[in-house]
Amino acid sequence: MKKLLTALFLVFSTLATTVYAEDAPPPGQIGVSPSMLELSIGSKPVNESLRLFNLKKTPTKVNVEVYNWTLDENNEVKLIPPTEQSLDQWMLINPKSFVLEPRKSQVVRLSIRPPVKPTPGEHRALIYFTEERMNDTTAVGEETPVEVLFKLGVGVYANANPIKRSSSLKGLSLGKNGNSLKASITNSGNVHTRLKGTYSIWKKAKFPGIQNAEKYVTDAAAEKAPEGLVASGQLNQTPVLPGKTRTITTQLPGLPGPGSYVVAVSGALDEKKIEKTYPISR
Repeated sequence: MKKLLTALFLVFSTLATTVYAEDAPPPGQIGVSPSMLELSIGSKPVNESLRLFNLKKTPTKVNVEVYNWTLDENNEVKLIPPTEQSLDQWMLINPKSFVLEPRKSQVVRLSIRPPVKPTPGEHRALIYFTEERMNDTTAVGEETPVEVLFKLGVGVYANANPIKRSSSLKGLSLGKNGNSLKASITNSGNVHTRLKGTYSIWKKAKFPGIQNAEKYVTDAAAEKAPEGLVASGQLNQTPVLPGKTRTITTQLPGLPGPGSYVVAVSGALDEKKIEKTYPISR
């Protein structure tokens, strides 16, 4: 059996895991919407739903599991044992196993029903959608077929009142080689926070000013890139969990050649506006 490749990634506001074999179709052929759930909980049940899409030409059998989780020191997902106050213990999911036909979708419903009073703040769960091989039978003498597996994770954040949003940006710096932005964030609240916004890289002589940079980035996304805009993109929105200080790194594309450039950052942290510029010379 060929070695499985494992990729763990955060898609903007969600936590997602994809596991696939070397001969697997592109992971983009399986999708889930929404990519993350954030909701309020209290004494009454809360009902939500997710939809899984199969864009492949073959059916796939899917199992659904839910776990308690946190992020480790490297900002990677770590599954942890459940507790009386963990969201995974309060969640009912239906269906928990199904066959997803080609070019079809499946609604998965979930209901959150805490048997105890939720403590104030954030309660988290990670819902995993995992593929299972459709046919496990192999004739004698035949080589075991390569397993084609996917594993998608959707983060669920459930907040119980009173919630407290309190975070601070301790530092935002450009990496030594100009190929990354590093944001040091402290979260002293009881719900997660994230640095939201965009970055853009400009030729210095054509830089429109930090007040206009974000507008031009929006135009560039609509294929109306202004002169002088080299590259742009979203800031890494990996969450910083309550009570933690973390450094969140956004990788930047390389510069096209020698010259003077400006890296502009337009974003917000818990509604606090952040605008920074960094000169680069090559």
